[in-house]
Amino acid sequence: MSVGAYTYGSVADIQRLIGDIVGSRTFSGSTVPTTTQVEAELDAVAAEINAHLDAHGYTVIIATADYPHAYQAATAANNYGAAARLLATIPSMGYDPEIETGQTRPQMYENRLKSFMKKIEKHQIRAGMRLHPFDNVKVGARFNADGDENKAIFTRDLHDTPGRRSLTE
Repeated sequence: MSVGAYTYGSVADIQRLIGDIVGSRTFSGSTVPTTTQVEAELDAVAAEINAHLDAHGYTVIIATADYPHAYQAATAANNYGAAARLLATIPSMGYDPEIETGQTRPQMYENRLKSFMKKIEKHQIRAGMRLHPFDNVKVGARFNADGDENKAIFTRDLHDTPGRRSLTE
């Protein structure tokens, strides 16, 4: 199995982040987690990211050539999210009552994924938009359905004080 076409992260990036949980720092079919499990987690987190992008009007998948910075941010979020989920599957990494630090490693990685998701919600990433924010704004037409010209309710007089409005019939 390999990561899907809609996945931003890679097994090599996960090995860089959490490779210390296996002796060789390299995932394989005999390690826990296996390479297949790492790839499945990358795909699952990428699906979450893509669903979030789609729900907020972005095109899925972020094009590498068109938006390299947004793609890199999505890659980092994908890697951090998958690393957090994989670390949480290991009992000693999931919860240690003796540790009183502010954050565990899985929490830190999960927060980085959540931070990217918030940027998507606030439209703070520069990536292709499927919908423009003003697509649903409706404006009046100069002519009605019968082809007759609509008379404007408010107009500006050309030679009057700027900003003054007059009511016409």
